[in-house]
Amino acid sequence: MSRARSRRRLAAIASCTALTTAVLLSGCSSSGTADSSSSSSSARGSFVSMVTPESTGEYYGAMYCGAKAAAAKAGIKLKIQGTPETTVDAEMQVVQSVLATNPGGLLLTVWDNEAFNQTLASYTDAGKPLIMPDSFLSNDKFLQSVRTDSYQSSYDAAVQALKDFHIDSGKVLIVTDSPGNALQSDRAKGFKDAVEKNSHLKVLKYQYVGGDAAKAAQAVTAATSANSDLKLVFSTNIGAGTGVAGGLTSAGAQDVVHIGYDTSKAQVEALRTGAYDALIGQSPYQMGYQSMELMGQILNGEKKADSVGEKTVHTPWKLITADNVKDADSAKFLYNADCSAN
Repeated sequence: MSRARSRRRLAAIASCTALTTAVLLSGCSSSGTADSSSSSSSARGSFVSMVTPESTGEYYGAMYCGAKAAAAKAGIKLKIQGTPETTVDAEMQVVQSVLATNPGGLLLTVWDNEAFNQTLASYTDAGKPLIMPDSFLSNDKFLQSVRTDSYQSSYDAAVQALKDFHIDSGKVLIVTDSPGNALQSDRAKGFKDAVEKNSHLKVLKYQYVGGDAAKAAQAVTAATSANSDLKLVFSTNIGAGTGVAGGLTSAGAQDVVHIGYDTSKAQVEALRTGAYDALIGQSPYQMGYQSMELMGQILNGEKKADSVGEKTVHTPWKLITADNVKDADSAKFLYNADCSAN
Protein backbone atom coordinates (compact mmCIF):
# COMPACT_ATOMS: atom_id res chain seq x y z
CA MET A 1 0.00 0.00 0.00
CA SER A 2 1.50 3.35 -1.01
CA ARG A 3 2.10 6.16 1.43
CA ALA A 4 -0.27 8.32 -0.61
CA ARG A 5 -3.15 5.90 -0.06
CA SER A 6 -2.20 5.23 3.54
CA ARG A 7 -1.87 8.90 4.47
CA ARG A 8 -2.92 9.44 8.03
CA ARG A 9 -4.44 12.51 9.59
CA LEU A 10 -2.57 14.86 11.86
CA ALA A 11 -4.25 17.77 13.55
CA ALA A 12 -2.89 21.26 12.98
CA ILE A 13 -1.04 22.90 15.83
CA ALA A 14 0.37 26.38 15.82
CA SER A 15 2.72 28.47 17.86
CA CYS A 16 1.28 30.11 20.95
CA THR A 17 3.61 33.06 20.45
CA ALA A 18 1.55 36.22 20.13
CA LEU A 19 3.32 38.34 17.56
CA THR A 20 2.19 41.04 15.18
CA THR A 21 2.02 39.47 11.75
CA ALA A 22 1.11 42.48 9.67
CA VAL A 23 4.12 43.73 7.74
CA LEU A 24 4.73 46.07 4.87
CA LEU A 25 4.89 44.03 1.68
CA SER A 26 6.90 45.24 -1.26
CA GLY A 27 8.18 43.68 -4.47
CA CYS A 28 11.83 42.64 -4.69
CA SER A 29 14.08 40.05 -6.23
CA SER A 30 15.51 37.05 -4.39
CA SER A 31 19.08 38.32 -4.50
CA GLY A 32 21.05 41.50 -4.93
CA THR A 33 20.69 44.86 -3.21
CA ALA A 34 17.70 46.65 -1.72
CA ASP A 35 17.93 50.43 -1.77
CA SER A 36 15.73 53.47 -1.34
CA SER A 37 16.13 57.11 -2.19
CA SER A 38 14.00 58.13 0.79
CA SER A 39 16.69 57.37 3.38
CA SER A 40 16.87 59.55 6.47
CA SER A 41 19.93 61.74 7.03
CA SER A 42 21.19 59.51 9.86
CA ALA A 43 21.23 56.47 7.59
CA ARG A 44 22.83 58.11 4.54
CA GLY A 45 26.23 56.69 3.67
CA SER A 46 25.63 53.59 5.79
CA PHE A 47 24.72 50.14 4.60
CA VAL A 48 23.73 46.83 6.16
CA SER A 49 25.12 43.47 5.08
CA MET A 50 23.14 40.24 5.35
CA VAL A 51 24.85 36.86 5.32
CA THR A 52 23.21 33.42 5.48
CA PRO A 53 24.60 29.88 5.12
CA GLU A 54 23.00 29.36 1.69
CA SER A 55 22.49 31.48 -1.40
CA THR A 56 19.64 29.47 -2.89
CA GLY A 57 16.37 27.93 -1.75
CA GLU A 58 12.97 29.18 -0.69
CA TYR A 59 13.75 29.47 3.02
CA TYR A 60 16.56 32.01 2.86
CA GLY A 61 14.96 33.56 -0.20
CA ALA A 62 11.87 34.34 1.85
CA MET A 63 14.08 35.72 4.63
CA TYR A 64 15.83 37.96 2.11
CA CYS A 65 12.44 39.24 0.91
CA GLY A 66 11.44 40.24 4.42
CA ALA A 67 14.73 42.02 5.07
CA LYS A 68 14.54 43.86 1.75
CA ALA A 69 11.03 45.09 2.43
CA ALA A 70 12.05 46.44 5.84
CA ALA A 71 15.22 48.00 4.41
CA ALA A 72 13.22 49.78 1.73
CA LYS A 73 10.83 51.14 4.35
CA ALA A 74 13.71 52.35 6.52
CA GLY A 75 15.58 53.84 3.57
CA ILE A 76 18.71 51.79 4.18
CA LYS A 77 20.91 50.10 1.61
CA LEU A 78 21.02 46.33 2.11
CA LYS A 79 23.74 44.14 0.61
CA ILE A 80 22.94 40.43 0.63
CA GLN A 81 25.36 37.55 0.29
CA GLY A 82 24.82 33.83 0.84
CA THR A 83 27.25 30.94 0.78
CA PRO A 84 27.20 28.09 -1.74
CA GLU A 85 26.92 25.48 1.03
CA THR A 86 26.17 25.12 4.73
CA THR A 87 29.69 24.41 5.96
CA VAL A 88 31.41 26.61 8.54
CA ASP A 89 34.46 27.10 6.31
CA ALA A 90 32.40 28.33 3.38
CA GLU A 91 30.45 30.81 5.48
CA MET A 92 33.53 31.93 7.41
CA GLN A 93 35.16 33.11 4.20
CA VAL A 94 32.07 35.11 3.28
CA VAL A 95 31.72 36.64 6.75
CA GLN A 96 35.38 37.71 6.84
CA SER A 97 35.03 39.26 3.40
CA VAL A 98 31.90 41.15 4.46
CA LEU A 99 33.46 42.41 7.69
CA ALA A 100 36.35 43.84 5.67
CA THR A 101 33.82 46.18 3.98
CA ASN A 102 32.90 47.62 7.41
CA PRO A 103 29.10 47.53 7.17
CA GLY A 104 27.13 49.84 9.42
CA GLY A 105 25.09 46.88 10.58
CA LEU A 106 25.12 43.11 10.08
CA LEU A 107 22.27 40.62 9.77
CA LEU A 108 23.78 37.17 10.18
CA THR A 109 22.52 33.60 10.21
CA VAL A 110 25.17 31.05 11.19
CA TRP A 111 25.06 27.27 10.85
CA ASP A 112 27.35 26.79 13.88
CA ASN A 113 26.66 28.82 17.00
CA GLU A 114 30.19 28.77 18.43
CA ALA A 115 32.51 28.92 15.43
CA PHE A 116 31.93 32.62 14.68
CA ASN A 117 32.35 34.07 18.18
CA GLN A 118 35.97 35.13 17.76
CA THR A 119 35.58 36.28 14.16
CA LEU A 120 32.80 38.70 15.09
CA ALA A 121 34.31 39.93 18.37
CA SER A 122 36.11 42.96 16.91
CA TYR A 123 32.95 44.01 15.05
CA THR A 124 30.63 43.82 18.05
CA ASP A 125 33.26 45.20 20.44
CA ALA A 126 33.38 48.28 18.22
CA GLY A 127 29.72 48.84 19.00
CA LYS A 128 28.41 47.83 15.57
CA PRO A 129 24.90 46.31 15.65
CA LEU A 130 24.66 42.56 14.99
CA ILE A 131 21.14 41.12 14.66
CA MET A 132 20.62 37.43 13.97
CA PRO A 133 17.56 36.10 12.12
CA ASP A 134 17.13 32.36 12.72
CA SER A 135 20.39 32.21 14.66
CA PHE A 136 22.43 33.31 17.67
CA LEU A 137 25.98 33.22 19.03
CA SER A 138 26.85 31.16 22.08
CA ASN A 139 28.67 34.14 23.65
CA ASP A 140 25.49 36.30 23.41
CA LYS A 141 27.35 39.14 21.67
CA PHE A 142 24.45 40.21 19.48
CA LEU A 143 21.56 42.61 19.91
CA GLN A 144 18.71 40.27 19.16
CA SER A 145 17.91 36.85 17.74
CA VAL A 146 14.64 36.52 15.79
CA ARG A 147 13.77 32.88 15.33
CA THR A 148 11.37 29.97 15.82
CA ASP A 149 11.20 28.33 19.24
CA SER A 150 12.98 25.22 17.97
CA TYR A 151 12.53 23.19 21.14
CA GLN A 152 8.85 23.91 21.74
CA SER A 153 7.76 23.58 18.11
CA SER A 154 9.37 20.14 17.89
CA TYR A 155 8.07 19.08 21.30
CA ASP A 156 4.50 19.98 20.39
CA ALA A 157 4.76 18.31 16.98
CA ALA A 158 5.85 15.06 18.64
CA VAL A 159 2.98 15.20 21.13
CA GLN A 160 0.51 15.74 18.29
CA ALA A 161 1.96 12.88 16.25
CA LEU A 162 1.78 10.45 19.17
CA LYS A 163 -1.82 11.45 19.79
CA ASP A 164 -3.15 11.45 16.25
CA PHE A 165 -1.36 8.34 15.04
CA HIS A 166 -1.91 6.40 18.28
CA ILE A 167 1.77 5.46 18.51
CA ASP A 168 2.46 3.90 21.90
CA SER A 169 5.20 1.35 21.24
CA GLY A 170 8.18 0.82 18.98
CA LYS A 171 11.15 2.99 18.09
CA VAL A 172 11.80 6.56 16.97
CA LEU A 173 14.62 7.85 14.76
CA ILE A 174 15.79 11.49 14.73
CA VAL A 175 17.88 12.62 11.76
CA THR A 176 19.62 15.93 12.37
CA ASP A 177 22.72 18.11 12.05
CA SER A 178 25.88 18.03 14.18
CA PRO A 179 25.77 19.25 17.81
CA GLY A 180 27.42 22.52 16.74
CA ASN A 181 24.10 23.60 15.23
CA ALA A 182 22.29 24.65 18.42
CA LEU A 183 18.92 25.30 16.79
CA GLN A 184 18.72 21.87 15.23
CA SER A 185 19.98 20.30 18.43
CA ASP A 186 17.06 22.01 20.18
CA ARG A 187 14.68 20.57 17.60
CA ALA A 188 16.04 17.08 18.16
CA LYS A 189 15.91 17.45 21.94
CA GLY A 190 12.39 18.85 21.93
CA PHE A 191 11.11 15.92 19.89
CA LYS A 192 13.04 13.38 21.97
CA ASP A 193 11.85 14.83 25.28
CA ALA A 194 8.22 14.78 24.15
CA VAL A 195 8.43 11.16 23.01
CA GLU A 196 10.08 10.03 26.24
CA LYS A 197 7.67 11.95 28.45
CA ASN A 198 4.48 11.03 26.62
CA SER A 199 5.04 7.47 25.40
CA HIS A 200 6.91 4.22 25.92
CA LEU A 201 8.72 4.47 22.59
CA LYS A 202 12.49 4.06 22.49
CA VAL A 203 14.44 6.86 20.82
CA LEU A 204 17.35 5.51 18.80
CA LYS A 205 20.76 7.17 18.66
CA TYR A 206 20.67 10.43 16.70
CA GLN A 207 21.81 10.21 13.11
CA TYR A 208 23.99 13.25 12.29
CA VAL A 209 23.79 13.89 8.56
CA GLY A 210 24.02 17.68 8.32
CA GLY A 211 21.82 18.68 5.39
CA ASP A 212 23.02 15.80 3.21
CA ALA A 213 20.03 14.01 1.66
CA ALA A 214 22.10 11.00 0.57
CA LYS A 215 23.41 10.45 4.11
CA ALA A 216 19.90 10.83 5.50
CA ALA A 217 18.54 8.26 3.06
CA GLN A 218 21.26 5.81 4.06
CA ALA A 219 20.60 6.42 7.75
CA VAL A 220 16.87 5.80 7.57
CA THR A 221 17.25 2.79 5.27
CA ALA A 222 19.68 1.21 7.74
CA ALA A 223 17.35 2.01 10.64
CA THR A 224 14.31 0.41 8.99
CA SER A 225 16.36 -2.67 8.18
CA ALA A 226 17.68 -3.03 11.73
CA ASN A 227 14.45 -2.09 13.51
CA SER A 228 11.29 -3.75 12.28
CA ASP A 229 9.36 -1.81 14.92
CA LEU A 230 10.45 1.65 13.73
CA LYS A 231 7.30 3.77 13.97
CA LEU A 232 8.30 7.42 13.78
CA VAL A 233 11.04 9.50 12.12
CA PHE A 234 11.77 13.17 12.69
CA SER A 235 14.00 15.11 10.28
CA THR A 236 15.23 18.51 11.45
CA ASN A 237 16.10 20.24 8.16
CA ILE A 238 15.20 20.27 4.48
CA GLY A 239 18.10 18.15 3.23
CA ALA A 240 17.66 15.54 5.95
CA GLY A 241 13.92 15.43 5.31
CA THR A 242 14.38 14.95 1.58
CA GLY A 243 16.68 12.01 2.22
CA VAL A 244 14.39 10.46 4.84
CA ALA A 245 11.39 10.73 2.52
CA GLY A 246 13.27 8.99 -0.27
CA GLY A 247 14.73 6.38 2.05
CA LEU A 248 11.36 5.43 3.51
CA THR A 249 9.87 5.12 0.03
CA SER A 250 12.69 2.94 -1.30
CA ALA A 251 12.51 0.77 1.83
CA GLY A 252 8.77 0.32 1.41
CA ALA A 253 8.20 1.63 4.94
CA GLN A 254 4.70 2.97 4.27
CA ASP A 255 3.59 2.81 7.89
CA VAL A 256 6.46 4.79 9.39
CA VAL A 257 5.25 8.27 10.32
CA HIS A 258 7.57 11.03 9.06
CA ILE A 259 7.50 14.49 10.61
CA GLY A 260 9.79 17.03 8.94
CA TYR A 261 10.99 20.54 9.61
CA ASP A 262 10.45 23.32 7.03
CA THR A 263 8.11 23.74 4.07
CA SER A 264 10.04 24.15 0.84
CA LYS A 265 8.02 23.64 -2.33
CA ALA A 266 9.48 20.18 -2.83
CA GLN A 267 8.61 19.23 0.74
CA VAL A 268 5.04 20.46 0.41
CA GLU A 269 4.61 18.43 -2.75
CA ALA A 270 6.04 15.39 -0.93
CA LEU A 271 3.56 16.03 1.88
CA ARG A 272 0.71 15.92 -0.63
CA THR A 273 1.92 12.58 -1.99
CA GLY A 274 2.41 11.09 1.48
CA ALA A 275 6.23 11.12 1.81
CA TYR A 276 5.72 13.32 4.88
CA ASP A 277 2.88 13.16 7.38
CA ALA A 278 3.43 16.71 8.65
CA LEU A 279 5.83 19.62 8.27
CA ILE A 280 6.77 22.31 10.77
CA GLY A 281 6.48 25.58 8.87
CA GLN A 282 8.46 28.58 10.10
CA SER A 283 8.18 32.32 9.34
CA PRO A 284 11.42 33.22 7.50
CA TYR A 285 9.89 36.34 5.93
CA GLN A 286 9.06 37.71 9.36
CA MET A 287 12.50 36.79 10.68
CA GLY A 288 14.12 38.86 7.96
CA TYR A 289 11.62 41.71 8.23
CA GLN A 290 11.70 42.06 11.99
CA SER A 291 15.50 41.82 12.11
CA MET A 292 15.93 44.53 9.48
CA GLU A 293 13.19 46.64 11.03
CA LEU A 294 15.10 46.75 14.32
CA MET A 295 18.35 47.45 12.48
CA GLY A 296 16.70 50.35 10.70
CA GLN A 297 15.42 51.81 13.96
CA ILE A 298 18.93 51.71 15.41
CA LEU A 299 20.73 53.14 12.39
CA ASN A 300 18.10 55.83 11.91
CA GLY A 301 18.41 56.90 15.55
CA GLU A 302 14.89 55.87 16.49
CA LYS A 303 16.13 53.39 19.06
CA LYS A 304 19.36 52.97 20.99
CA ALA A 305 21.11 49.62 20.94
CA ASP A 306 21.29 49.49 24.73
CA SER A 307 17.51 49.90 24.92
CA VAL A 308 16.81 46.60 23.13
CA GLY A 309 15.31 44.56 25.94
CA GLU A 310 14.46 41.20 24.37
CA LYS A 311 17.48 39.11 23.50
CA THR A 312 15.32 36.52 21.74
CA VAL A 313 12.08 37.07 19.83
CA HIS A 314 10.17 34.01 18.68
CA THR A 315 8.26 34.15 15.41
CA PRO A 316 5.12 32.07 14.71
CA TRP A 317 5.18 28.55 13.34
CA LYS A 318 2.54 26.02 12.30
CA LEU A 319 2.26 22.28 11.76
CA ILE A 320 1.29 21.83 8.12
CA THR A 321 -0.59 18.69 7.08
CA ALA A 322 -2.21 17.41 3.90
CA ASP A 323 -5.53 18.47 5.39
CA ASN A 324 -4.65 22.09 6.15
CA VAL A 325 -1.97 22.88 3.54
CA LYS A 326 -4.50 24.74 1.37
CA ASP A 327 -5.96 26.77 4.22
CA ALA A 328 -5.52 30.54 3.93
CA ASP A 329 -3.75 30.68 7.29
CA SER A 330 -1.19 28.10 6.15
CA ALA A 331 0.00 30.13 3.17
CA LYS A 332 2.31 32.38 5.19
CA PHE A 333 4.13 29.31 6.53
CA LEU A 334 4.95 27.97 3.04
CA TYR A 335 8.30 29.27 1.85
CA ASN A 336 8.42 31.45 -1.25
CA ALA A 337 11.52 33.22 -2.58
CA ASP A 338 9.46 35.30 -5.01
CA CYS A 339 9.31 38.61 -3.18
CA SER A 340 6.41 39.84 -5.29
CA ALA A 341 4.30 37.02 -3.86
CA ASN A 342 4.97 37.86 -0.21
